[in-house]
Amino acid sequence: MGQVTMADTWNGKPLPVRCQTHTNLHYRLYDRRTGKLLSFNSTNSIDSLVADVLRTQQENPSAQITAVEYDGPAYQ
Repeated sequence: MGQVTMADTWNGKPLPVRCQTHTNLHYRLYDRRTGKLLSFNSTNSIDSLVADVLRTQQENPSAQITAVEYDGPAYQ
């Protein structure tokens, strides 16, 4: 998305200015009700994670998606 040029506000109050960061995220998406693994990935992009959640929900409309973060990738 790039850098924000105007102040972000929430409930009428400005949020502090923060620098963007890139953290390695290793996650798996499950159906909360069945425990079935629906997707997994390693990324440094929240946008990628959100896109994966939306795609997984579209492919599994009755699933209750839950995300779990792990300390490393699914495959080494």
